[in-house]
Amino acid sequence: MMDDRTGVKAAKVCGAFVYTLMLALLLSVLFDFYYDLNDDTMIKDIVSGAYTGSPSGYCIQMLYPLAWCIALFYRAIPAVPWFGLFLCLCQFGVVFLIAARLLLMMHSAGTRFMVLAAEAALVLGLFLREFVIIQYSVTSGICMAGAVFLFLTAPKIDKPSLFFRRNLIPLVLVVLSFMIRTEVCLMLMPFLLLAGLVRWCGEDKIFMAVHFRKYFMLFVTALLCMAAVYSLDLVAYRESEWSSFRRFFDARTKLYDFYGIPGYEDHRDFYEAIGLSRESYTLLENYNFALDDSIDTWRLEAIVAYQEQLAEQGGGLHDTFGFVSRNGIKDALWNYRDQLQGNLSLAGAAVIVLYLVYFILCVIPAKGRRRVEAVLKILCLVAVRSVLWLYLCMVDRVLDRVTIPLLMTELVMLAGFLVCDCPERDNTGAFRMVKRVICILCTAGLLAAAAVNLLEVQDEYRMRAAADARWGAMMDYCRKNGNNYYVIDVYSSTSYQGAPYSEKMFVDVDHSYKNFDLCGGWAAKSPLARQKLERYHFRDVQSALCGSRTGGKAKAYFVANADKNLDWLIQYYEKRGIMVELRRVDQIWTDTDELAFDVYELAKK
Repeated sequence: MMDDRTGVKAAKVCGAFVYTLMLALLLSVLFDFYYDLNDDTMIKDIVSGAYTGSPSGYCIQMLYPLAWCIALFYRAIPAVPWFGLFLCLCQFGVVFLIAARLLLMMHSAGTRFMVLAAEAALVLGLFLREFVIIQYSVTSGICMAGAVFLFLTAPKIDKPSLFFRRNLIPLVLVVLSFMIRTEVCLMLMPFLLLAGLVRWCGEDKIFMAVHFRKYFMLFVTALLCMAAVYSLDLVAYRESEWSSFRRFFDARTKLYDFYGIPGYEDHRDFYEAIGLSRESYTLLENYNFALDDSIDTWRLEAIVAYQEQLAEQGGGLHDTFGFVSRNGIKDALWNYRDQLQGNLSLAGAAVIVLYLVYFILCVIPAKGRRRVEAVLKILCLVAVRSVLWLYLCMVDRVLDRVTIPLLMTELVMLAGFLVCDCPERDNTGAFRMVKRVICILCTAGLLAAAAVNLLEVQDEYRMRAAADARWGAMMDYCRKNGNNYYVIDVYSSTSYQGAPYSEKMFVDVDHSYKNFDLCGGWAAKSPLARQKLERYHFRDVQSALCGSRTGGKAKAYFVANADKNLDWLIQYYEKRGIMVELRRVDQIWTDTDELAFDVYELAKK
C-alpha cells in the first residue's frame, strides 16, 4: 500500500506533468511549430525517406544510433512526423523534469506556485521562439541544461549505488544531447563538470572514499555511454564512401564555419597549384560546389592546410598557441565586451539579473565558509562562461543557435545555485519578504518580456508565412513534374526577406520523395546525394544539367530566384569547353500570383 510520502511525491509529479501539458497546449494553440532552418528539414527529410525515398539513419549531423532509431519509426508508420515529435518531446520533457524537481524540493504551496510561475515566465519570456521554432542544436542544449539542473539539485546521498540511480535521468539527458548535436554537448560540458565539482565540494567530508566512488562511477559511466554511441557512429560510417565523405564534410565545415575561404586573386598561385580555376572558386563562394566534382576532399583539405599555414606566418587567420581562429585574443576580448554591453540580449540581461539575485539572497546572508563557497561558485561560473564566450568570439561563431544553449545552461545553473543555497525555511520574516518581492519582480519582468516576445514571434510567423508560400509553391511544382529532377541554387533556397525557408512540423506533413536537391549544402557529394542522382540514372550534377533525357524518362533543370544573375553558371561550363545557354522554360508562382522562382534548362549550343 502506498504510504503518504510516496503519494505526495506522485501527486507532485502528476502536477508537473499537467503543468507541462498545459504549457505545451497553450503554445500549440497560439502557434504552429516550425523547423527553424533548412538544416533541420534536411535531417527530417533524410530520416523520413523524403530525401532518397527510403528512411535512412545516415543524417550526418546527428549520431547514427539516434538517427537510425528515428528512421525505424518512419519505416513503421511513415505518416507520423516522428522527428518533430522527438524534438518537442525532448524540450518539453526537460521542462517537465525541472518542474517535477522544483515541486519535490519546495514545501509550501505558495513557493511551489511561484517556482512554476517563474519557470513558465522563463520559457515564455526568454525562450518562446526556441520552443515553437525548433532547432536541433538548441534542443541538444536544452537537454544539457536539464541535466545540469537535475544533477545540481539532486538530494545528497552517500550510498554510491543509490546516488547512481538517482542521477540516471541527467545521465540519459547528457547522452541524448551528445547524440543530437555532439558539438553543442561538448561545448556545454564544462558547466556539467563544474556542477559535479560543486556537488563534490558540498559534501560534508570531501575526501572520503565513498564520495570518490560515487562521482567516479557516474563520470565513467557517462564517458563509456558517449564512447559507445560514438563508436557505433564510427562503425556505421566506416565504409570507404562514407569515410571519404566525412573527411570532405569536416574540411568543408572548417572552411565555411571557422576559417573562411582565401580570396582567389590574392592567392592565385596557390589555387592554380592545386588545380582550382576561378570558375570553380566561384562555386565555393556561392556554395554551389556540388556542380563541380573537382572540388573534392583533397582540394578542400589543401585549402584548410593553406589557411593554417598562413596563420602560422601571421597572415589572414590568427594562430594562438597552435589554435587557429579568425580573431585573436585581443579582438575576442573586445567582442566579448560588446556582448556584455551594447549587444546584450534579453536572455543575457536575465543572466546578469540572476547573478545579482544570487548575490543578494545567497552571498550577503551567508557567513563564514558558506559565504566563501557561494563566492567561489560564482567566480568559477563566470570563469567557465567567459572562456566559452571568448572561444566563440575567437572563432567568430556568435550565432543564436550556439549562444542560446550557452545562456540557457548558465541560467539554469544559477537557478540551481539559488534553490540549493537559499533554503525555503529557517529565514527571518524580513528575509522571506525580500525573497518574495524579488521573485515577484523577476516573474513580472519575465511576463512583460513574454508579451514582447509574443509580438516578435508573431511578426516572424508572418514573415515565415510569406517564405512558406514561395517554398511551398516550389515543392508543389516539383511534385507535379515528378518525372524531372531539379537542382536548386543554394542561396535561392535559404531565405526570403530574412525569413528562412523551412517547414511546419505538424501541419501539411508530407514525407513523400522530393525530386529536387540543393546544388551544395552539407549533404552535397554524400553517398545519399549520389543515390538521389542515381535514381534518375545521372552520373553527377554537371552532366545531369547539360545532358539529354535519360532514356526519355528524366531531365534535370536548374531553379533559382526570379531574375537572378546566373552568368557564373555559363562561365563554369565554358571553362570546361561546354558551350551552353540558359533557357527559362518555366516560372514558379505562389497562390497570390507572386513570382517566386525561375526554372532553367541548360541547352548546348
